[in-house]
Amino acid sequence: MQLRRLLLAVLIETATVTAFVSWKDSVSRTSSDLLRKRIGKYQTDGTSTVENFVKSALQNDPSTNPLFVDLPLDHFGQNPGGQRIQSRYFVQDAYYQPGGPVIFHDIGEGSVEPWAVALTDEEDFSVSTAKRFNGLLILFEHRFYGESAPRTRVSQDLYSASRSQLTEFYKYLTIEQALEDVVYFASNFTYEFQDLPPQQLTPDKTPWIYIGVSYSGVRGAWLAKRNPGLFKATLASSAPVQLKVNFWEYFTAIEDALAINNQNCSADLHAAANWFSQVYQTRESALIDQFIDAVYQEGWQDIVRRRPGDVESDLIWDARLDFMKDAAWTAFADFQNYGVNGGTLGRFCDIMETAYDPEGTPEGVFATETLQRAAAAYAKAVASMSRYSYTSSRRTQGNQKRQDGFKPALDSGLDSYSWLWQVCTEFGAFQVANTSRPENLLPSFVNVTAQIDQCIDMFGLSEQVSRAGPDVEVINQRYQGWYLELPNTLWTNGEFDPWRALSIDSKEEDAPTNDTATTDIPQCGGSFPAGTQLRYLIRDGYHGSDVSENILNADIIGNIGDLSPTKTIGNGITATLRRNPTSTRSYLAGTPIMDALNAQSLWFNAMSSWLPCSTLPFTYTAAQATSSAPFTSRSPFPTDPSSGGSERTSSTGSKQGNAASSFTLPSMFIPLLISFTTFVTGVSGVL
Repeated sequence: MQLRRLLLAVLIETATVTAFVSWKDSVSRTSSDLLRKRIGKYQTDGTSTVENFVKSALQNDPSTNPLFVDLPLDHFGQNPGGQRIQSRYFVQDAYYQPGGPVIFHDIGEGSVEPWAVALTDEEDFSVSTAKRFNGLLILFEHRFYGESAPRTRVSQDLYSASRSQLTEFYKYLTIEQALEDVVYFASNFTYEFQDLPPQQLTPDKTPWIYIGVSYSGVRGAWLAKRNPGLFKATLASSAPVQLKVNFWEYFTAIEDALAINNQNCSADLHAAANWFSQVYQTRESALIDQFIDAVYQEGWQDIVRRRPGDVESDLIWDARLDFMKDAAWTAFADFQNYGVNGGTLGRFCDIMETAYDPEGTPEGVFATETLQRAAAAYAKAVASMSRYSYTSSRRTQGNQKRQDGFKPALDSGLDSYSWLWQVCTEFGAFQVANTSRPENLLPSFVNVTAQIDQCIDMFGLSEQVSRAGPDVEVINQRYQGWYLELPNTLWTNGEFDPWRALSIDSKEEDAPTNDTATTDIPQCGGSFPAGTQLRYLIRDGYHGSDVSENILNADIIGNIGDLSPTKTIGNGITATLRRNPTSTRSYLAGTPIMDALNAQSLWFNAMSSWLPCSTLPFTYTAAQATSSAPFTSRSPFPTDPSSGGSERTSSTGSKQGNAASSFTLPSMFIPLLISFTTFVTGVSGVL
């Protein structure tokens, strides 16, 4: 701990990379397509499967008109009317007609602002839903993200805050507090129309519809269980309902995808992970230093210059470790959204496998070349794919801003800190190595123990952050995890989404096997037999594919006919498929996920059935004060730090990284603003 903090100080002083260049566990923040579309509405991104522009079919742009609601900071305290928090939201009312529903799109763990720019895009999933059903669309920002956080000295300068100050600041960022925000907001919602008389828009008077992806998708499922009737229909897209601490299964989808056409790349990634593991155990620095220097250049060179006689110290080995973690993650950075050939992984494999032979070799470069030449090919791929430059620290930039007299209202790292807190305390999903598997793709030092240590490095030991890891069992027991059954809910998952392993469509060995998927939509007042739910598995789909794909024409997409449990849909996927075998299909880079259209159509048909339904009446009841703490003292998490833990347990967690979330940006550790750039290196000049 002391060494890591010393290294952090050294690196801040040099204005280079911090000790906490985290293992960037891919936060599942909805599809990158969504993010790219919203951030880059005037840009074109060749890797996106959707059009990256907004069709301004409407004259008024509601993205310029943020609204705020006052919510209790502590819904369950003795004085809920006391300290308040403002949550931001945006409204698109252009399609609303009296009697239409309220479409509530929960953004989840990120700023709502990038999403708001699509409010005039009629091919956007949520906007199209509002248009189709004459609804009022709300984009809602989660507490402690974006602009929805208390204004304090801590929130204005998170990096300078002590661990105890961070813990005090975040103590009301819990799953239950955030769920109650939605209930409170909906039950007290009012809106002034410019050209309509006042409307009764609370859920007891007007149907509310929930749309959520990833973390926000599971929030919708939890709300349906927690507050029946609040929403008349719920889309729980890519929702990881079974929380786990040790989430090594994240990589099984990647393994399956690589096994189709990229077995040589899979072998090389496995070999590279083993090499990294051995290097860290034996401290053989010569080749790894050449590798790090070739990829990270100035960031590494500045560290060495500062400590010229200390290159074998624990301090410098901590820096090497962080660089190796970053390199190990690079190939997988956007897999959950694009798969192999559609994203980083396919390009990474192409660069590495063709480093010495334009056709590549079936065995891979680590099997056919010397270690030095194989490491050079791997370095070339990492350097070409990495978006991160380590030449400027966030702390230095922050100091410059203060010298210039600039003081931001909220720290620019708020979203990353906030999600890290949630991952470390309750959500989990540490994406770690499982070295007992011959397909393992990660170094052994990417393990649960290391992730928990990083959480403690960040927030310190407390009731909320402990060596037991995230307290996932409370939520699993309260909401039943994989065994959760809900009415008026459509569950969707992508066939190759890594988060599917924690979803209702999990094919993992410890997932339930006696449940049934159907595409038969219950009519008003109807229900399914026990164990049967409305589910759709999107063929060739990834994380949130149904929401990230554009609605090509909301007026003609609709009835997809009889989707009986024995029929196949669209491209041939069986709707009731539960434990499907590994696919043998190949990917087409850059192509839309066509089967997502069937999932979208099923959602529209379900809404058409459920909206007129008068069942599930909702009555608002104010939250009751409770003295029970959300966390309890628990034993340290049992894991083998050398292997990353191969045992299955019901828990989840992550240190600096992201778990399931609703945008898909890889997370970096917080005391650092990493600029996005590309390093291009030739094989001959790598080492």
